[in-house]
Amino acid sequence: MNYPRVASRYSKALLELAVEKNELEKVSADVATLKAAVSGSRDLELLLASPIVKTDKKQAILNEVFKGAFSPIFEGFVSLITKNGRESILTAICDKFEKDVLEHKGIVEAEVTTAVALADADKAKLVASLKTQLGKEVILKEHVDASTIGGMKLFVGGYQIDNTVSGKLRALRNQLIDTSYETKL
Repeated sequence: MNYPRVASRYSKALLELAVEKNELEKVSADVATLKAAVSGSRDLELLLASPIVKTDKKQAILNEVFKGAFSPIFEGFVSLITKNGRESILTAICDKFEKDVLEHKGIVEAEVTTAVALADADKAKLVASLKTQLGKEVILKEHVDASTIGGMKLFVGGYQIDNTVSGKLRALRNQLIDTSYETKL
């Protein structure tokens, strides 16, 4: 996912502060709590995105809703975000922060899409192969999509490997369409 540049900057700053204060796990838990609250409450999501509600009102509501739920670092961070008028991208900042934490810990996320669910042995084999090739720990997320017909599509670190039957058929179709036939006179 592409994050707004400002979300990346805030995320990086929060990560550096959490590491410096040795509270990375607590701040990570706070981020997860906030994300769960926003995704679980349409009203809270609309409040953060609303340009009509004044910043001080948003801050008061957030303070009341999350009273004592966050560490002082994260509480100050959320306060800074709202003071700077960036609360509409707070969930994007949280998403980016979670990705940055994984990267900081030397963990990479991989997503695999197959037509049928992979067997546990196949998952373990894929994770071991990726771990060897990347030199990092791997968290595998599996998606099942029958439209792939067969094979698998793998997303790792911004790269995609499409070894599906549907992908090969699409590439063949594109190749046939792109081939221009000119008559030679």
